[in-house]
Amino acid sequence: MQLNLQLFDQSDVPQRAPAAWEEIEEAARIAAIDMLARLIARMLQDEPATEASDE
Repeated sequence: MQLNLQLFDQSDVPQRAPAAWEEIEEAARIAAIDMLARLIARMLQDEPATEASDE
């Protein structure tokens, strides 16, 4: 839950600009997500297995 404190007039706050991710077309988003997923999978595959420690 997010609370809004009325410390100042909200009308003075500029509107949020769109994030760069929202301006990229859908096909490019899908390609970027696919590439990131492959990179993460490769990193996890190369990572040596370690056991959790209680230290």
